[in-house]
Amino acid sequence: MQYDVVCVGFVNQDIVLKGIDKGALERDSTHAESTLTAVGGDAANQAVVLSKLGNRVALIANMGKDPIGEQIFRSLEQDGVDMRYAIRDGILRSNLSVAVIKPDGERSFLFGKGEGDLDVSMNTIDLSVLDHTRAVSLGSLYLLKEMDQGGAASLFRLAREKKVLTFADMTADAYGIGPEGIASVYPYTDYLMPSYEEALYTCGKEDVDDIADYFLARGVKNVVLKLGSDGCFVKNSVDRFYMDPYPVRAVDTTGCGDNFCGGFICGILSGMSLQDSARFACAAGAINACCLGAHEAVKSREQVTEFMKTAPQSRLNR
Repeated sequence: MQYDVVCVGFVNQDIVLKGIDKGALERDSTHAESTLTAVGGDAANQAVVLSKLGNRVALIANMGKDPIGEQIFRSLEQDGVDMRYAIRDGILRSNLSVAVIKPDGERSFLFGKGEGDLDVSMNTIDLSVLDHTRAVSLGSLYLLKEMDQGGAASLFRLAREKKVLTFADMTADAYGIGPEGIASVYPYTDYLMPSYEEALYTCGKEDVDDIADYFLARGVKNVVLKLGSDGCFVKNSVDRFYMDPYPVRAVDTTGCGDNFCGGFICGILSGMSLQDSARFACAAGAINACCLGAHEAVKSREQVTEFMKTAPQSRLNR
């Protein structure tokens, strides 16, 4: 196979400002402790992390040929991501976001939507790529309007027919399509990896078992529920377990969920067990929190493995 993973989803240019308190917007000016300009977006973060972990990765995402789009494209190429399937036409101005990092490491985003045809759709994806990959990961459920309205289900159905593994992450409901808006993709999803908050919105249930059972009943094969600083919860028709986190002093939590997903996908494709993949994913997410930016901290598979050997893992009472 030419690729281990093809990542599909959303990309943008991030401007990261660290050390901004909640009252910043009430003042005339506030000085950040430190700043970073880097590529962001679910699909881009996953793709870069997977590449750093030694995987062959292609990215399908929409970015313009404007200065921001060109910078995004070149940066991802430099990070080892194959960009031949990137969508470059139809955008007048690419997406931009400002990530405001609060003193405790938590973050808020300010989005500047670009101009033009920003979406990814089945009409703009070169579907021949499914003949050349082991897995496809959709990083941005609830954010790509045309994909959410049947495109994601069609892509994953074709992937299933070709025996390509399917992974999916969620984000906030950007278009107001509602909790049932992406239900068509569940029957074709091998691994669904939402955050607890995203899953709560989608199914309206609070207990982790009830959340997982909701998605399993609708056809998802494996539910990997990200619990932030509490690790994760994994369930399928046979297995059920929590994976405890690696506690770190958070510098910036931006992209931790995407690093988790990249680590988990890497684990599965490397032949790790479900539990070892979840542990590896928790380690990747923890490493990312130690550095400013959404995919700057993870450097290699060896780094993550060494971190797991030396860093203490929490033992939470569940």
